[in-house]
Amino acid sequence: MSYDDPNPYYNPEKFGLEIVAQVDYCSGSYEFDQRIIWKHKETGKLYTARDSGCSCPTPFEDYKKLEDLADYSYDFVRNEALEEARKEYYNGDPVSDFVDKLPH
Repeated sequence: MSYDDPNPYYNPEKFGLEIVAQVDYCSGSYEFDQRIIWKHKETGKLYTARDSGCSCPTPFEDYKKLEDLADYSYDFVRNEALEEARKEYYNGDPVSDFVDKLPH
């Protein structure tokens, strides 16, 4: 994959999107587990997706069109983040910072 390919993480503008909030639940040690919230610039609609993997795949490389993203739900994303932070060995991004940035 090249960084010019459609990818809502590296090229959100190709989808008419902008990233509103993001969190990586992994420590970043040759892996990723990211939740991203996007806002459609034209409509204001919010979308979300979560992708994870080792260092081999590119984050969100399988998301090729807007329809691949899920509609955003504050309650779902907030609860997911709080559950991740409760895991015994959690070593990802600060969840409280992410939750504070979530649109209601």
